[in-house]
Amino acid sequence: MNPNSRVTISSAELAEALSLLQGLIRIDTTNPPGNEGRAAEYLKNSFENNGIDCDVIGESGRENAVARLKGERDKPRLLYLSHTDVVPATNVGVWKHPPFSGEVEGKWVYGRGACDDKFDAAVQAMALILIKRHNIRLNGTLLYASVSDEEVDGRGAEWVTKNQPDRVSSEYVVGEGGGPPVKIGNTKAYTISTGEKGLVWVKLTAKGRAGHGSIPTLADNANLKMGRAFLNLSNFKPKIRVGADIAQQIKTVATGLFGEREASKLTKRYLNAPGLDKLLDRIASKDKQIAEMMRSLTRMTISPNVIHGGTETNVIPGVCEGKVDIRLIPGQDREDAVRTVKQCVKGLDVEVDPYHYTAVSISPSNTPFYDAIHSTITELVPGSITMPRINSGMSDSRFWRKLGSVVYGFVPMSPETSVADISPGVHGSNERADIPSIEFATTFLTMLGPKVLS
Repeated sequence: MNPNSRVTISSAELAEALSLLQGLIRIDTTNPPGNEGRAAEYLKNSFENNGIDCDVIGESGRENAVARLKGERDKPRLLYLSHTDVVPATNVGVWKHPPFSGEVEGKWVYGRGACDDKFDAAVQAMALILIKRHNIRLNGTLLYASVSDEEVDGRGAEWVTKNQPDRVSSEYVVGEGGGPPVKIGNTKAYTISTGEKGLVWVKLTAKGRAGHGSIPTLADNANLKMGRAFLNLSNFKPKIRVGADIAQQIKTVATGLFGEREASKLTKRYLNAPGLDKLLDRIASKDKQIAEMMRSLTRMTISPNVIHGGTETNVIPGVCEGKVDIRLIPGQDREDAVRTVKQCVKGLDVEVDPYHYTAVSISPSNTPFYDAIHSTITELVPGSITMPRINSGMSDSRFWRKLGSVVYGFVPMSPETSVADISPGVHGSNERADIPSIEFATTFLTMLGPKVLS
């Protein structure tokens, strides 16, 4: 079969893909504690029933499913990457269906993980099964890994990349990301995640002098110091940096919202550090969500989120603790974050302790791999566009970038599905995915694999 041929998924095969997703949803892999090994065994059975080699490897009870579909040569390799753990299902009383039921209502399948990330695990697995079943030629090797613990510490991805790198190392990786297209004016744009901001979590300790609440002037209230520190951090104005990918994304969004002529004027005048916020404010007047997402990608963000101080109403606290979430853009590291926080708390007698750090993780967008993703999605959705995107959140992609892989987060959903249809349920109540998107994503992946491995 020509590697660029499109597999037509039969109704029986679509039902098979849906059943695969339902089965994954019905395995409670809430993290913590995870128990992802059961999901890994389920995937192993699905693969082996279709003649595909799959191993279950990793820490006991938290294993990972790793499959391999051999082509005519060992290399190049393309890896489909997902995770099997899910966040807790809270507010169960407001769910339309039990969160681990995998219930279908209309075109929707409901359940925790229906999108994040058992959707990816299911459609990626189904793509391997169909490529095998339809005898689609691969000139390289198509790999699959669905790992544990992405939502908390990334222990599954770390384990397989450190302990079994030969099984999962790959020149190219398609991971979590993509989703529904974003509508920009009359154009549907698919965002391809090319990287992720860095992360620094900082613990603050404000020290004062305890005392009785009836005579506050004899004490030194540590809560007030922490309050001032939080205000300073919230009001801090970080330096703006506009990288090539985000500049292209802003131009694309502006063109979709204002038309080519007006967008050209706006970007020529304001697409620079001094004028960027004016441009983003104009975009926000049309689409606030897109504007604020892009704003967060052009600077370090600082979010003071946790504060603990005081024990009793009549006791002035002598110690107060706070925690701050900082996200870094390319070119910044832990020292930049610490230096910024210290500047904001200077003179307040507040200690600064950076207790968790993950570096910025980026893949270039000017690659043949990116071009293959772009050409495949525009073939499926004529008139659509793609945009490289750096995520403000994190995924397991960083572990494969350390191995030297080019990694893009892109498992697309149907062009008829909107972000508003999906996003409220991700980490929220009534998480769901639509059946047309199962078919669409599976079709995309069956086309992409042979194209990249041609």
